[in-house]
Amino acid sequence: MRHLPVACLCLALAACGGDFSNDDLEFLNALPRREDLAAKLPAKNSGRSAGGLATRSSALVVRLGEPSKLMGDTEETGRAFNASVDALLSRLEDIRSLPPTTREPDRRVWGPYRDQNHAGYDVRFVMTREALSFDYQLEYRKTGTGEAGWWAFLRGTFESDAGIRKGVGGLHLDVERAEQEGLPATDVTALRRLDIHYQTKALPTRVELTFTPKNGAFPVARYTYREAQGSLGEMQFLMPGQDLVPGGLLEDLSLTTRWSPDGRGMAVLDVLSGDIRGAKYTECWDVRGRVTFTARSWDFFNPTEGERATCPDFSSLDG
Repeated sequence: MRHLPVACLCLALAACGGDFSNDDLEFLNALPRREDLAAKLPAKNSGRSAGGLATRSSALVVRLGEPSKLMGDTEETGRAFNASVDALLSRLEDIRSLPPTTREPDRRVWGPYRDQNHAGYDVRFVMTREALSFDYQLEYRKTGTGEAGWWAFLRGTFESDAGIRKGVGGLHLDVERAEQEGLPATDVTALRRLDIHYQTKALPTRVELTFTPKNGAFPVARYTYREAQGSLGEMQFLMPGQDLVPGGLLEDLSLTTRWSPDGRGMAVLDVLSGDIRGAKYTECWDVRGRVTFTARSWDFFNPTEGERATCPDFSSLDG
């Protein structure tokens, strides 16, 4: 995933010598790190089942004490979420390893270097600052095209809230532009663009990851992670085309799952379309991932099972 040539960066570091200035560090602190944006999932418990909700008829006929399939789905999605965040941020990692090659009062430039991964291309990283706001771009050009040849593959913004890495920001990977420019982007070929928006200045923190497909190959996919005090986590995402209950239609679902560090959790499933449109399902589980409470809004004869008091308190994530 890394497109900055490591060999060139090491040579540049040796050529520059010197250390980071305090001002350099202010620029670098505007770049997000993995630990700032990754979803902090509960420790994996051997008693939990893997995700299994998708395309299973009557998937929510769940008995108390059974492993929660919704927690399994959330853990799988959380790992995929973190892998996507990691892949995008890995493009910034080499920048932290060396001082900039150009310093101006409110501008830093790393490069340009020859891109060893893509013959015939140069690469550079540019950051600008205005008060507490930063903009940055990972730029490419065909070798020999001059200053006008630069274009941005990755763009980012960050507005600091007077704390190190605390604030509001976004990263945007323009896969479509890369293809137009003839730069291979083999790791994200199914996408037109990939976007991250985040806020880390106040609890609950929020990270939203959006996949925009190429040529409408699949619906735009959006995943949102939030974290509150005490490392309480929340993941929200859509699950289209699920065979939730027997009937002629598939259901589009919105799943919001919350969990505590010890593994206890709660899920709310809203049915957006299908045979039981407008219905809601709620489920809670214990530290082993075993179901302790269920509620089905469409079931008039047996709407709840178990004790609602077993559900953890996630009120700090409300609102």
